[in-house]
Amino acid sequence: MLTLLYTHSADLSAIEHHSQESAKVKISCQRKITSLGGGYSKDDFSVYFRGEKLRGASASSFKYLGGGYGKDNWKVFYRGIVVEEASASSFEYSESGYGKDSWKTFVGGKAVANQNLQSIGGGYSKDDFAVYFRGEKLRDASASSFKYLGGGYGKDNWKVFYKGMVVEEASASSFEYSESGYGKDNWKSFFRGKAVANQNLQSIGGGYSKDNFSVYFRDQKIEDASASSFKYLGGGYGKDNWKVFYQGMVVKEASASSFEYSEDGYGKDNWNVFYRGRVVER
Repeated sequence: MLTLLYTHSADLSAIEHHSQESAKVKISCQRKITSLGGGYSKDDFSVYFRGEKLRGASASSFKYLGGGYGKDNWKVFYRGIVVEEASASSFEYSESGYGKDSWKTFVGGKAVANQNLQSIGGGYSKDDFAVYFRGEKLRDASASSFKYLGGGYGKDNWKVFYKGMVVEEASASSFEYSESGYGKDNWKSFFRGKAVANQNLQSIGGGYSKDNFSVYFRDQKIEDASASSFKYLGGGYGKDNWKVFYQGMVVKEASASSFEYSEDGYGKDNWNVFYRGRVVER
């Protein structure tokens, strides 16, 4: 009888322990992780960057600011690393990797020596005397006339720059940024800061361009694409009367006659749904 009672008691204890463990698993499984943007996420208790827990970050007050920056009530983070010199109470993200608090300016999570820098977009900034790209001073750039054009391009009254480098063949007086890395002046077309051999190219969006005879993606000719009927759809997709393309590559399973771009990398025809150029399995 004692043996039976002991066994029964042990079984109850085991069942209770199992129930507790199951409850823990259930609670753990029910914990919801919310994406905040920029690689950050959080649940009710912790903050994560690219899946790694951030020690010392407060989930209740943490928010994503943009450009890799996030903060809680006490600390500022850049790509998951604490920005030691930043004051969380006054810190704000500007743009292109720049942030500031009431006392300092930061680029890429690091305090810069020049506290008079003003971000003007695309990684460029300037003070009263000089122009900078990602915190590095640009030699021979005029701060008084420099402006950011878009797509990595900037210019002053005399020179054109692409991501901080002088575009030697470009005329500043007539240079304009088009889109998707393309720019032009009165004599030449440029792609990502370099003059293109074919000066009849017309940018049509998303890295695509064409002349009267051919279609190009990022300045590389797309074989078998029809220039006369080719059009850019959005999200990396383009098509002519016969084929669908994603970032310059043929989407073999797609029907050009019915294909449409949806959003966020998705497209569809009458038979399939596609994500970034590949069929989404049913």
